[in-house]
Amino acid sequence: MISPEFLFSNIPQKQSAYFFSVIRKIGKEKTIKKGETIIRFGSHPSFFFYIVSGACKTSIRKNDKAYILGFTFEGDVDCCPTSLWKGLANNFAIEAVTDTKILVCQLKDFQQVCSEKKYYTITQNILANYISILENRVIEALSLTAEERYQQLLLQQPQLIDKIPLSQIAAYLGITQERLSRIRRKIKI
Repeated sequence: MISPEFLFSNIPQKQSAYFFSVIRKIGKEKTIKKGETIIRFGSHPSFFFYIVSGACKTSIRKNDKAYILGFTFEGDVDCCPTSLWKGLANNFAIEAVTDTKILVCQLKDFQQVCSEKKYYTITQNILANYISILENRVIEALSLTAEERYQQLLLQQPQLIDKIPLSQIAAYLGITQERLSRIRRKIKI
């Protein structure tokens, strides 16, 4: 859920380049098939991952119903911060919605490679970005229509949005597929 725009805009360019050099150094490349889970609900993952290509979704299950909290795309970093930094069981799952290639980075490896100062600066920025994304999603869910939220999703990743099943986009927006189809027709006009 961490966008590269945040890393580039809130970490000095030199430090951002350093961050990406470290994850390329320690990251283990892994190919995830569409529908495969990267992080399971209730697990204690000790890693974060960088999406080289593809897209993922973050979802929860409540009362036997799945809710999609958001999508992450190529160039994003994703993880479960409460599990990663606090050791708590995570309360959501992350799954590939397209065939996806990721770099899996163990937090302990990241910590060993970085100086203490760089480690804390980068992780603070990651956590601040994560909070910012969650705040924006709550604000958008309360203040924007489904059509406006869909348009934002289109602006975010126009080339990948067509690869995400419409049922998942509709679930994320909290609307039916039929309503999403009407919105899509309206926007194309």
